[in-house]
Amino acid sequence: MSRKTLLHDATVQEGRGRPSLPHRSVLIDGERIEAVLPVDLAPLHDPGVDVLHLGGRTVMPGMTLGHTHIAYLDVLDGREMLFKYSVPELTLAAAENTTRLLSLGYTGFVGAGSVSGIDMALRKAVDAGRLRGPRITPCSRDLMVSGPPERRNGEVKKRIPTDLMRLADTPEEMAEYVAGEIAQGAEIVKVFSSGDDTFPNGRSHELLFTAEELVVAARTAHEHGARIRAHSRGLGGIRNAIAAGVDVIDHATYADDAALEAVAERGIFVVPSLYQPHMLLTTGTRHGKTPEYLETLEFQAEIDNTLRILPLMAEMGIPVVAGDDFGFAWTPHGTYARELELYVTMAGIPAPTVLTWATANGARLAGRGDDAGTVQAGRLADLVVTDGDPAEDIGVLSRPGGIELVLLGGEAVAGSAEPYRAGVVEGVSVR
Repeated sequence: MSRKTLLHDATVQEGRGRPSLPHRSVLIDGERIEAVLPVDLAPLHDPGVDVLHLGGRTVMPGMTLGHTHIAYLDVLDGREMLFKYSVPELTLAAAENTTRLLSLGYTGFVGAGSVSGIDMALRKAVDAGRLRGPRITPCSRDLMVSGPPERRNGEVKKRIPTDLMRLADTPEEMAEYVAGEIAQGAEIVKVFSSGDDTFPNGRSHELLFTAEELVVAARTAHEHGARIRAHSRGLGGIRNAIAAGVDVIDHATYADDAALEAVAERGIFVVPSLYQPHMLLTTGTRHGKTPEYLETLEFQAEIDNTLRILPLMAEMGIPVVAGDDFGFAWTPHGTYARELELYVTMAGIPAPTVLTWATANGARLAGRGDDAGTVQAGRLADLVVTDGDPAEDIGVLSRPGGIELVLLGGEAVAGSAEPYRAGVVEGVSVR
């Protein structure tokens, strides 16, 4: 019989939007949490329990990155997303990014557009034990159209290899591609209800998919047991995505109050975008973007409205999930926790609330809402040990050395448990 593990004398951040609980111990049996106990009730001297002395360090749920482009590699624009590197190069780098997520406290990721179907390959490799990585909810390739309905151009489709991105300009093609991606292993499908000021084929306020195409895509995804997420910046695109029945609205940067009410009523997930546009506007010139180009973007208006709606979404109970567009030169992989900091420092959202966006809500988006995302009995022991309480100082998650140990299903997958077994953690004497 396998031994149990006790994370003893910890501060527990449950991932439920509340302050952390000091002087607790977390008992793990196999891959699951058996109990969260006051330290005085912990089975400290049970010979069948492996004790890790944490000395007040914080135990929190593993995080889920809710909008993941694992194969974007410091890209500058839409063309580089597809053509900057070869598929073999992308695959190797994506595998490295996948493993690195664990050391950063992310025990899950939900794809948001998979170049060449790499998400599905990574999921298979992780499940087979060939690659160390978090729990993966693989996304389809981007399902894109050549332009807004009034500017569709069949020549564009000829220039985009279908293995990299699916381009469809009719509802029939859309249904075929959605079903095909799910057959290859996609559990969530990515579509585009609006453009983006950085896109070559349509700006943020412009519609890309028609309302009919969105309905067909959503219906097909749901009929095949998958979810669907829509890139939706402009208000028209947001409204169409809601009406089509999507499960996730990405960005929602121009949402108005009526749209938020509809989102709340339907329980649609929202993955907002604050960090990526902020970093583009403030650091884009370091990466070759001219001031003139940045002035053509209306991202400041998107930032301003995002700052307005973030507290409203929290108040309305909308399931917000963290995960911005990482993989651009100004938002490189590995800086994920900086997004969480910005929600606290720039948007004024309390840190315990932001943590739920990365933990409990992220697990819900990944389909594990009843199985992970919080520190409580019966949940998977996907846990992170930090040198500091992120509910008090969320910056600990991005500080070098701030994340000391990561467990996935009770197994140490990043960091080492040995210092805690010894009974003395550096700088702290423990009982």
